[in-house]
Amino acid sequence: MSIDRTLYERLRKRMLMFYFAAGINFVMAVWVLSVGAGKVASGTLWLIVLIFLVFAALNFYMARTLKKKWDDHVRQLSAKSGDEAT
Repeated sequence: MSIDRTLYERLRKRMLMFYFAAGINFVMAVWVLSVGAGKVASGTLWLIVLIFLVFAALNFYMARTLKKKWDDHVRQLSAKSGDEAT
C-alpha cells in the first residue's frame, strides 16, 4: 500500500494555512499592543491581545495535530505493508 501523494499535498496546504493564520494572529496581537497602548484602557487592550494570542496558539496547535495524525497514518501504512511482506 502506498502513501497517497494528493492527500499529503492537501494536508500540507492546510497545515501551512494554519501556520500562516497563527503568524497573522501573532502580528495582530503585537500591532494592537503597540498602537493601542495610549488610546484604549489597559484592561480592554490586554483582553484583545489575549484573544489574538489564543487564536494564534489554537492555529499552531491545529497544524501540529494534523502533522502528528499524518505521521501516525504513515507509520500505520508502513507497518501494515511490512506485515504483508512477511
